[in-house]
Amino acid sequence: MDKKKPFKQAPKKAVSQQPKAITPKRDYTLLLLWIVILVISAIRYRLIAVPFERDEGEYGYIGNLFLHGVAPFKDAYSMKLPGTSFMYAVLMFFFGHTNTGVHLGMIFINVATMYFLFAGFKKLYNPLVGLATASIFGLMAISYVFDGFAAHATQFICFYSSIGLFFLVEYIKSGKVRQIFLCGLMFGMAFLMKQQAVFLILFGAILLFVYLKIEKKQKLIDTIKKLFMYGTGVFIPYIIVLLIVLFAGEFKVFWLWTIQYASTYESVKSLDMIITLFNLSFIPAWGCFYYLFLLALGGILVLFWTPYTRLQKIFTLLYFIASLLVLSSGFYFRQHYFVVILPAVGLLSGIFLDFVIKKIKVIKSPSFSTVILVGIVLFTIYNNHDYYFKYSPRMVCDMSYWGNPFNATQEIAKYIKDNTKDTDKIAVLGSEPEICFYADRTSASGFLYTYPLVEIQPYNEIMQEQMIKEIEKNKPPFLVFCNVAFSWLAQKGSPTTVMNWANKYIQANYTPVGFADFFNNRGWHIYWGDDSKNRLPNPESVIYILKRNPGM
Repeated sequence: MDKKKPFKQAPKKAVSQQPKAITPKRDYTLLLLWIVILVISAIRYRLIAVPFERDEGEYGYIGNLFLHGVAPFKDAYSMKLPGTSFMYAVLMFFFGHTNTGVHLGMIFINVATMYFLFAGFKKLYNPLVGLATASIFGLMAISYVFDGFAAHATQFICFYSSIGLFFLVEYIKSGKVRQIFLCGLMFGMAFLMKQQAVFLILFGAILLFVYLKIEKKQKLIDTIKKLFMYGTGVFIPYIIVLLIVLFAGEFKVFWLWTIQYASTYESVKSLDMIITLFNLSFIPAWGCFYYLFLLALGGILVLFWTPYTRLQKIFTLLYFIASLLVLSSGFYFRQHYFVVILPAVGLLSGIFLDFVIKKIKVIKSPSFSTVILVGIVLFTIYNNHDYYFKYSPRMVCDMSYWGNPFNATQEIAKYIKDNTKDTDKIAVLGSEPEICFYADRTSASGFLYTYPLVEIQPYNEIMQEQMIKEIEKNKPPFLVFCNVAFSWLAQKGSPTTVMNWANKYIQANYTPVGFADFFNNRGWHIYWGDDSKNRLPNPESVIYILKRNPGM
């Protein structure tokens, strides 16, 4: 019997150690961003009924003309390019031809601005900086100290420039050349919103040159080609406007208002006046957001001690300078002008927070930075909670524009609308275009503002004569005469032709049917019919509503 050989076991193979799966760090910044967006959108929604002020009235009125097929500068004159009025037309098309419709649409504009700021700066710096920029911008840009509830041109500058910044960062990160063109196109659209955005265009061009020539060391000819592509994008929106006004036969009017007259629009020359105007806007803003301005100042101070790359530091510094130049154009420093610098304030604040948190080595939790930022957001909301959650739209309007008639013009316009036909034209002697907008009636004159008529500039007498001729030709059934200082701001030595004519023309052709007057202790009140005849208005601040006499 054969002995069986013992069974040999196969040698054991060495068991390879499987690498442990690396759990990616959870990034909660996008979730936090949407929470902040929802809170800010809720605040904006609560304030959508704030009445239009005169700039909004102008944009809304011209935007309404666009929706009816009227070319820019045909029936409404303005030294502003038509970009913001175009945006109003878009918002009114989707959300309704009212102040609430436009303000509702602004919620989506604000959301998009915050998202693109977050996406761009998250990619260029890090998630904390992106979240800080978007959150701080959103909270500050809605504040009453910057007229943030209103749909000003500066909000649209931020909208388009945030998209331009996003495409600029995309090019730096991906190298896709089409991003250069898209960046230029967005900055070109920002320029259409308000001409001061030209400094953002220069920022884009300088940064591209630095990146291509110094960082990437490209040949000069390649750099020029890419800058040409950027410039092509910049000029396309303006060229489209030129073609529209050219084919509409309004190029002469366009040139007069946006080039000739605009070039005479004087900047503030007195240093004392510059400081006064700056303080009028900045001191209330400091009172609300001093801690955010201090964070931004800290960001400037520590910028060159951060571990960021040279390009990131140059980007930050150039963007801050460009934003300052946009704000400072003309040195008027109106409240809503500050909106254009808020993305830079958010960016610098984020850089400072990032720097400080990285220096605190005892705290290693990656979520600590977001906790700090959430604390800042919550403190900002608490610090402004009355405005964010309590004040009514009318109270906000009075708080921001005390002495201006914006809470009264809606009722005035309703009376006119109820007592006129759709085809009737109305005249407003004063700078209150929101009346024509609310009444949904065409202005009897293309002069929506009377400011240019009473400024010291070479076209004032010609403009006054033209306004007189247009009103006399159209014989409006209603004329609104605004004896309100804010509605004229007449400069010493300006012609008085239109005022002398108005006194005679009104006496000969119109009868008062009501008036609205303002007293500092009680605001604006409106009186109609017999009630208006039995009262004496405040002669220093009154709006007369006048009806054309039969047969005149």
